[in-house]
Amino acid sequence: MVHAANTVIEAQGGCCVVENGEVKALLKLPVGGILSEAPLAEVGLEVKQLVAAMRELGYKHYNPIMSMSTLSLPVSPALKITDFGLIDVNKGEVVDLFIDQ
Repeated sequence: MVHAANTVIEAQGGCCVVENGEVKALLKLPVGGILSEAPLAEVGLEVKQLVAAMRELGYKHYNPIMSMSTLSLPVSPALKITDFGLIDVNKGEVVDLFIDQ
């Protein structure tokens, strides 16, 4: 997680997938951390590689980019990440990150 976060910081924004310390994909979004001025073909390739890397690691969602982009939006339903931790938005409660078995 630290390597992924540092990679995004170095890119001045975006999304990345890291596995075992290796960056598998990086979508660079340096304009305000959410946009790119790169040619559409280049951004499209980065998005395609990011989605493929997410799926290779088992991420299952019909729209991986949208789901990841809204993960920290605490006003939409389901689980969201905030500065308070993982939140169950529907219940308005902090959720434990680890499950006791």
